[in-house]
This record gives sequence, structure tokens and C-alpha cells, in this order.
Amino acid sequence: MKKETSSPQTRPSLNLPGRLWKIAMGAFIIAIAWVLVQYLWQSHERAALMDAWKEVPCTITKREVDDSHLNQRGMTKYLMVVAYDYEFDGSKFEGTRIKRLPTEASDPRKLKKYIEAYPEGTQTTCYVNPEAPSEAVLKKDSKAALYAIWFPFLFIFGGLGMIFSALFRKN
Repeated sequence: MKKETSSPQTRPSLNLPGRLWKIAMGAFIIAIAWVLVQYLWQSHERAALMDAWKEVPCTITKREVDDSHLNQRGMTKYLMVVAYDYEFDGSKFEGTRIKRLPTEASDPRKLKKYIEAYPEGTQTTCYVNPEAPSEAVLKKDSKAALYAIWFPFLFIFGGLGMIFSALFRKN
């Protein structure tokens, strides 16, 4: 009997269901990464809009930590409560926000820097939205989200690579 010679192992080609699965996975990765890109971009845009807010002197009138709320696990949630008076275009206003989002923590010690930074009677600066003067913050949002926007693009390019390899690879 003649002995058959074996050819070197070749990779099996992707069949149609395998190619479709690879395309679907690539599209899914792209979609999730695009949502993250949009979130980071909108965060940056919100912070950039605050650059137009006017810097106004203000006086801290109230500062306390509210422990009357519970988080989703039923544990105490500590909320930094601050109030400050300011004047804008001849009208008096009261602000209640340190940042755009509430300042809260699961441990009251994490709010220590805010407690120390804003004692009652302190003269400080707040930032007022000139289009809605009742809207003010003591600290502007960070534009740092833009520095991280490159990361989800890696997944977008990876997803595109999966799709192109499924469509155009010969084997």
C-alpha cells in the first residue's frame, strides 16, 4: 500500500455563520465603544460650556453634612450641603451646589476637604451661568474626559478590524 503524505496543516476557513458572528461581535464592540465616546464628549462639552460662566464673589452662609438619605444598599449616604449668597446683574441669589452634580459619599470623612474648604462666613468665588443666573457652582466641571476619549477608539478600531477580516480575508 502506498502511504499518503500529509500536507502541512492549513487553517480552516471561516464559514458563513462564523463570518457573520465575527461581523456581529465587531459591530457590538463598536456600538458599545461609540456610546462611551459620546458620553465622554458630552461630559467635556458640558465642562467647556462652564468656561463662559462668570466668576462672582460669594459668601458661604451654610455648610453641613446631611446623613438623612440612604443609598441603594440601604446604608447611610452623606450629602454635603452648602449654601452661598451672590449678586449677579444687580439681583441677589442663593446657590446650593459645590459642583454640577451633588457632592456625596458613603463615608463622611471623604467630605472633609469640602467641609474645611467652605466654612460659614467665608468669602469665596462662585461661577454663575449668565443665561440662567440662579444656576451657580463653587467648582467648575473638569474637562479631563477629553483626555480619555482615545481609549474607546481602540475598541472601535478593533471592532472594525474584526469586520474587515471577516469580510475580506481569503481563508
